[in-house]
Amino acid sequence: MKMKSIIICFCFCCLGSWWHMLSAQEQVRALRPLEQCTLVTDLADRIEEIQVIPIKQRFDAGSLEWMRKKLLIGPGGDLFLMYGREVMCFDAAGKYQFSMQYNRGEECPYHQDACISVDQKKLLFAYGDSEVVFFDLNDGREIERLPMNEPLHLFEEIAPAPDGGFYYYSVSAPCSNNFERGHFLVTRFDRNGKKVESSIPQVGFTVNIFLVSQAVGNTYLIRTQGGDNACYRVNAKGELEKAYTFDLGERGIPDDFGKDKEDLMLPDYMRADYYKMPIYLCESGKFFYFTCCGPQAVAYNFLYARGKDSGIYWKADPNLEIHFLSADEDYFYALIEPVPEEVVRETQDPLLRQIFKQFALSLGEKTSARLVKVKFK
Repeated sequence: MKMKSIIICFCFCCLGSWWHMLSAQEQVRALRPLEQCTLVTDLADRIEEIQVIPIKQRFDAGSLEWMRKKLLIGPGGDLFLMYGREVMCFDAAGKYQFSMQYNRGEECPYHQDACISVDQKKLLFAYGDSEVVFFDLNDGREIERLPMNEPLHLFEEIAPAPDGGFYYYSVSAPCSNNFERGHFLVTRFDRNGKKVESSIPQVGFTVNIFLVSQAVGNTYLIRTQGGDNACYRVNAKGELEKAYTFDLGERGIPDDFGKDKEDLMLPDYMRADYYKMPIYLCESGKFFYFTCCGPQAVAYNFLYARGKDSGIYWKADPNLEIHFLSADEDYFYALIEPVPEEVVRETQDPLLRQIFKQFALSLGEKTSARLVKVKFK
């Protein structure tokens, strides 16, 4: 009888271990966008609600700072917009509250980024590979500056890690095939700036923009490029896990594309007659969104219902691409600058058409940008 109990207990342990492994496998969704998604030209029956909130602060829509802007959503619904070395806080209605500004007297346009800590009490502003500045999320007060004793000279973006730490994303030789083999894209540091570990090897040509994005519940999505073509998630506890893989099939760009050239140029890569570079990853409570660069650098936006292996996609407007920068449980968030009337009239982007039906985003308005909230159904 004792032996029978031991056998039963062993079987249950094995079964529990098997279910644990199965659960871990199911957490990584293998997407085949060009097979699973249907091309659409109208989103009228797919959108439940659109809200547009005017942002009265002035922005230069043609600047590098605007191109690399980041939008973060705080625990109370406040909006934090990183624009250059400034992070502006707006309430949920778009009213300006305060700014968190890094002042060092040096220009560093490429190497700065921000995220919200796991406990959602602080904003971490990374000034390149030199230091991380901690701000109080409630009032914008600077708390401390953490010099990086083990800097990464290829720093691009930041995400929160457990116990007050953070992840640095770094790319070896951005937009080039001459990257260092064996280079790790993500390095975790503890609260004191001490290196903990590195992970996710770089395996291909990587464009160094929009690498880390905030998603629902202050989680973060981290994209890779090249042979990996995966999306990693920093969960609500700050733990790094693989979330999605992208298989673009025969129409996807080959892993060895351009390797016969001394240095593959970005325009050649973007215009190649393949689908490539899943980017602008964003996730709400119900949907997962991303963009792919298609043949001749035409952008296509994809939308999956979370938990389903089917979705839709649509062709983006080449004159005014709209991309979601963050999401909460119900809404995706984007920022749109005022646009010429001819773009409003002539756009074939089904998402922009739905936005323009309800709101006039013209050059004549007294606002330099609008926050757009979209709820899909």
